[in-house]
Amino acid sequence: MKRLLLTTFTVFALACVPSKASMVIFDYIGETYVTPNNIERTLLVNSDDGKSYNVSVRPLEEAITSHDGKVSIPLEYLFINNTREDVYFKYNEFSNVLLNQDNDGAPKNMTAKIKNFGIVPAGTYSIMLEVRATDIQTGDIASASSFNLQFVVPIVHELNTYSETPKIIVSASDVFKKSHRIVNEVSPMIYIRSNTDWVLTLDTTDFGETIGNYYVRTTAGSAKVTSRLQERAKITPDREIILARGKAPAENDYVTVEFSVESPADDVLRAGEYVNRVKYVLREGEE
Repeated sequence: MKRLLLTTFTVFALACVPSKASMVIFDYIGETYVTPNNIERTLLVNSDDGKSYNVSVRPLEEAITSHDGKVSIPLEYLFINNTREDVYFKYNEFSNVLLNQDNDGAPKNMTAKIKNFGIVPAGTYSIMLEVRATDIQTGDIASASSFNLQFVVPIVHELNTYSETPKIIVSASDVFKKSHRIVNEVSPMIYIRSNTDWVLTLDTTDFGETIGNYYVRTTAGSAKVTSRLQERAKITPDREIILARGKAPAENDYVTVEFSVESPADDVLRAGEYVNRVKYVLREGEE
């Protein structure tokens, strides 16, 4: 009798063990990728049982926010591209991102995007999403889980100049004038793109032989340029000269730079062709 009771109990216990719940899993592939118009992160979507499901996503927050709380990106700029279209979202509403999980249940790549918002300051941004998988045959909800979508935005510093290399032309009438100053014919405009506060400097490490005293200053700057070099600074080798500072985000902010050469006191400019190399450097601004 004891043996019969034990066998009956064991069968009953096995019958009460629930089957493993299905789950659709979101994960990341690679790092956040920043372009001029988009911030993108590739997602891997997979089901743990290898079956196909309809997958939908519901944002549980109204904005994507930075971890320091200083920046909030409205939900209207968030999209998920499923290789066919950009799917947009509304707060607390489900949007279909994959239908029939592309028919074969295999892992799929999607791209989460912050699109056309402009420059996003460097930092970590996140939004909590609910992910729901629906059984294709019955329409029942197979699983519901949360996913913290994160974009880790790296520091972006870019500068460009669209004018020619600045040239200082010394004419025959200039050569014999003492204490005479000549400026470059075309002043370069330095365009700045940065998602942090920034500092623009002139690196004179490779500055070569000179025919006189060389100077630099800025003559103009855009609105977000908070300070700039307005008084002439003498250019000498192996020096860093701060040209300007600005605030983030910077989108095509600019600084106009003027170079000049001045004959030494009581002397004249020596004839010849001189190449004097300097380098613009854009870096993160100090606190």
